[in-house]
Amino acid sequence: MKGKLILIGAIAVIALGVFAFTQKDKASETVAAVEDTKAEQVAAAQARLDSIKDKESVEYKTAKTDYCNLAARPEADRQQAVANVREFLHAMYPTVSKEFTVNFDCGRGSFEYYTSEGWSFIVDPAGNNIVELGQGQRESATDTRPVYDYTPRYNAEEAATVAEKFIADHKAILGVDVSKMTRQYEGTKDGGDGITPGEKVNYFFTWRNKDANGKTTELVNITITRGGQIVVFDNDTYDLRKNGN
Repeated sequence: MKGKLILIGAIAVIALGVFAFTQKDKASETVAAVEDTKAEQVAAAQARLDSIKDKESVEYKTAKTDYCNLAARPEADRQQAVANVREFLHAMYPTVSKEFTVNFDCGRGSFEYYTSEGWSFIVDPAGNNIVELGQGQRESATDTRPVYDYTPRYNAEEAATVAEKFIADHKAILGVDVSKMTRQYEGTKDGGDGITPGEKVNYFFTWRNKDANGKTTELVNITITRGGQIVVFDNDTYDLRKNGN
């Protein structure tokens, strides 16, 4: 009798194990099916968006909204990206104490797009690093313009040092270390007419690394004002990796 009970118990355990495994397998299949369906929906929305030539049309804006709603991460998953954008903005405007409003514009391809204070940010959702900063696109005369700092504080060499310190201080949100790269000065523009110097002085720099064959493997572009404000940040290393360089 005892042996039969043991046998019955063993059979019950095996049956429960088989049932649990079957349920888990079904759940995995369901998740995979949902993911496949979403991927198909995103691809279809992307194709529709790309097929619309008039980017200012209501049709395009509606298609973009549909695409973004499908492709975007859940809002809760984007909170670190928003926090990183705010950190960058507070570094740009150190005397501003308000909480910056950050708008999620869209997620296309491998990146997400955010806007705030007239600036546009591109973020890599994999690590929430800011990949690119630049002036946002203005669709109307009432759209916010960025506030630039052209206070005459720094020459080109000093501005480069300021830029490197900025990147080092905010390495966690930028995901790049230019201290291990070679810096190159690319020139200056002052906004003048070529005869009378302008006051909107911008310095242009690149930092890059090359492999043994001379091919660029890492590249960062920065524009910084003479006031020490970074107004363009572009980590082109992402593009190099995407293109297999």
